[in-house]
Order: sequence, then C-alpha cells, then structure tokens
Amino acid sequence: MPTSVILVATAIIQALGMYKWTGDSMVVSGQIFFPILFALMAFYLVFRNPETGSRFSNAHIVLLGLGVILLVATLAGTVASIFWLYPQVFIYYTAFLLLVIELGLRIAALPKKTPSEKPRKVSKREQRRNRGSNLVASVKSTDKNETK
Repeated sequence: MPTSVILVATAIIQALGMYKWTGDSMVVSGQIFFPILFALMAFYLVFRNPETGSRFSNAHIVLLGLGVILLVATLAGTVASIFWLYPQVFIYYTAFLLLVIELGLRIAALPKKTPSEKPRKVSKREQRRNRGSNLVASVKSTDKNETK
C-alpha cells in the first residue's frame, strides 16, 4: 500500500507542476484522476484479499524503492527548482507506469477459482423442470359444518 501512495503523490506533484507550464485543465484533471483511480483499485484489492499480500513481495519492494527514488527526485526538483527533475513528463509517466504494474501485481495475486467453485450452467429445459408450481396448497376439511 505505501507504494501506491508514494507513486500517486509523485504523479500528482508532477501533474500540478506541468499544469503551471501548460495551463490545460483537461490534461491535468486526467493526469490526476487516473493515478488516483488505479491507487484506489489497488487499495480495494488489498483490503478485499489481505492474505495475498505475501505474493510478489520482492516485486513490491522493488516498486517501493523506485517510487521513493521518484518522489525524492520530484521533491528535490521542487525545492531546488531543478528543471530536469520538476516538472518532467518522463517522471510522471514513469510513476504512472509503476502504479499500473503495482495494480497488475495485485490482480495477479488474487486467488483463482477452482472448477468446483464455478457455477454449473443449467439449461432452459432443466430450469423449467425444477421450477415448481405457483399454486398454493390449502387444507380441505372433511367436516360439513366448517365448509358452510
């Protein structure tokens, strides 16, 4: 999870820096929306299946390290006004690509369904046969006084 947060922070900082130069609000809204969307999907998959966190742990550590490097480069470019580090399109897209890879690893870590867990397809004929009736059963009494 910290990988997604770091990569989203890097992408948003870079997108806001690029907005200062271009002024295109549609581009910056997409550049902010999609990293947040992918991070939210990764968070959902982590909370939905917490037992899959140990799969691909080495890849997640590598992605975390690369994300920290990108965030430090972005912050250094912001504070020191280094043009080669902030705002740069290649840093934004590198962070976004790493975020997509992180989400792909989360999806790949999901448990697979076995054939016994998959529902069996039922034919229309079998559905009609097993449907039953809509008729309501009622108790008929044998006493003549009760029927009047």
